[in-house]
Amino acid sequence: MENQISASDTAVEMGGVAENEAAASAESAVPPKKKKRHINQQKLQDNIWGWVFCIPLIVGTVWFVYAALIMAILLSFTNYHLADGTLMDCLANLGDNIYVNSGGGIDPDTGEIIAGVARTEPFHWYAQIFTRTVLSTGTTDIYMNEMGKYLFNTVFYMIGIPIGMILAMFLAVCMSRDIKGGSVFRVLYYIPCVASTISIVFTFKLMFSQEGVMNEILGTNIAWIKQLGPQSWNDLYRPDNPSSSNFMRDPFWCQGFISKMVIVIMSVWKGLGGTIILYVAGLSGVNAATKEAAQIDGASAWKIFWKVTMPDLYPVIFYNVVTAVIGGMQIYAEPELFISSTTLGGEQIAGYVALIYIHGLNGDAATPAAGAAYGLFLAVIIFIMTLFQFWLDSRKKD
Repeated sequence: MENQISASDTAVEMGGVAENEAAASAESAVPPKKKKRHINQQKLQDNIWGWVFCIPLIVGTVWFVYAALIMAILLSFTNYHLADGTLMDCLANLGDNIYVNSGGGIDPDTGEIIAGVARTEPFHWYAQIFTRTVLSTGTTDIYMNEMGKYLFNTVFYMIGIPIGMILAMFLAVCMSRDIKGGSVFRVLYYIPCVASTISIVFTFKLMFSQEGVMNEILGTNIAWIKQLGPQSWNDLYRPDNPSSSNFMRDPFWCQGFISKMVIVIMSVWKGLGGTIILYVAGLSGVNAATKEAAQIDGASAWKIFWKVTMPDLYPVIFYNVVTAVIGGMQIYAEPELFISSTTLGGEQIAGYVALIYIHGLNGDAATPAAGAAYGLFLAVIIFIMTLFQFWLDSRKKD
């Protein structure tokens, strides 16, 4: 009897355990309820205000950079003119606005009109960039490739980049020394950076005029910046014998060279302060312990500069070079303020960006589609040059 009771009790207990295990497994099968996350009201408010302040920048970048870039790419394959309607109408009818050249003309022998075959030329403006030739100065019979002439002026102005870098490095090293009045000199050298470009150009035009300070100091009568009647090397050195090579009688290589040198001097002087400030900041981060160890080992000041200072300063140098090249390729305001690119003598000093204005915006004959093509070609040049600089930087790190 007792055995039967104990057996029944054991069965009841086992049944209870089974029920408990079944209930536990059922509870484990049901996913636990997620705890309600507490919202930090202050953090949420900060995020909302952050996006509010960022939205104008995001919208401006998308519309004025990315959307404008896409529209410029599409526009460059068309023959859009300001008199043809709005830009949106042109892009809406893109297939009907591709540049069309009839291919016709007048027979020089018979004078009859030759009917050409209409053909689409979507790359017309890009071909014009490489094929269009113009008078070298507007006063001689010497022709040059237009893009090459203006691009040469732009590259010439970049001579000032290494000159400015070396001068800024020298002055920054001098200012980083513990001398009295160092902060005053930093402020004085930075003043040209905050001065108006127009006022600086006006000052240099007065200094380098034929009656200006520079000719008085040098005792010369050189037309440093001359708008009308450009001078050639013959005018300077061989006034009695003007017949000579094209180089000697071409004002582009004489007056243009002299005028561009003035702009290089002005650009170096104007940009010196900003570069100095960056170098001074970089010099303050040079490892002082390494310099002290090198001095203890007997290294000279020149060797310490090249082996210790320059490696630590390399990121600042790389940043300055990249930004200077990008800015130098887009130079426009300074030459334009000296002599307008659309007047006689202006083509001697105008940079490549002036072509975008001349072909795209200058008067009723301008074609914005051509200006877009010239602008995109410049963007490609800058992009390739920047990639090349980063490639050189990666090789140095490897």
